[in-house]
Amino acid sequence: MSIAILFNPTSGRGRALKYAQQIKAALQLDGVKTSLLPTERGDAEHWLLPVLHSKRKAMSALIVCGGDGAVRLVASSAAAAEVPIWHAPCGTENLFARAFGMRRNMEQLRAALRVGRVQRVDLAYANGSPFVLMGSMGIDARIVHALAGTRRTGPISHLSYVAPVLECLRSWSAPQLAWEIDGEREELGGGTIVVGNFREYGARLNPASRATFDDGLLDAVFFPMRSAFAAASWAPILRCRLSSFHPHLRERRAAAIRVFANVPEMLQLDGDPAGAFEGEREVRFTVRSKALGVLMPA
Repeated sequence: MSIAILFNPTSGRGRALKYAQQIKAALQLDGVKTSLLPTERGDAEHWLLPVLHSKRKAMSALIVCGGDGAVRLVASSAAAAEVPIWHAPCGTENLFARAFGMRRNMEQLRAALRVGRVQRVDLAYANGSPFVLMGSMGIDARIVHALAGTRRTGPISHLSYVAPVLECLRSWSAPQLAWEIDGEREELGGGTIVVGNFREYGARLNPASRATFDDGLLDAVFFPMRSAFAAASWAPILRCRLSSFHPHLRERRAAAIRVFANVPEMLQLDGDPAGAFEGEREVRFTVRSKALGVLMPA
């Protein structure tokens, strides 16, 4: 058995590197061949995919030590090489690990490798850029971009979002949005759109709460709002799982969804800033059914 252990050097104040080293040491004692791979800048298809392809016949899994951004970074390459992934959670939210009950627990990882059960999940794209969990245009994407603009070095925490949130409360106004699904365009009005491949979302708000990761479809949800202050009112509604009762909320499910904004609006994918620096006016969301293998807890 051969395992690649990928780690994000900046994740969790070095926690990802330390945990990757612990996994390597523990698995070597079990007689497992392991190799450490730090994440690199740029498209993972240039620096990761060749490694996975060269060892695909012998490689049992790619262990990803980091946050959800690290999972997104490697997902397309892992899917192309047909190597299942395991998320060793070392980030802020760790939504992918949460979805499958993966923990930073060596015995759980050992059992998963021993059993070798693999679940195939859908892989989504926004204008060709891969994502695993969810994408959005609107207030949350603006906050993600604002955080990226103020962050200098090192990992982020929940407190890191305070200044970007306050800035967006002051300056953000909702774009006029529309979507096109199955050839039909619908004008939605001012607000935010979340497109979910998984149901998981930060702070357990789960706006696309009906999303299923292996149905070959994406769940698009439109939240009407005029300002960031109005957006804040959605948080308790989502926490209490009452959003579906809102008379102006819109939900659709499809394999391809085009989203339009009347002005350039920010795009985020799996909690990372995406798209053009100045924002996007049109984003096409698509999905590849069951493209990514996931090593499951035993």
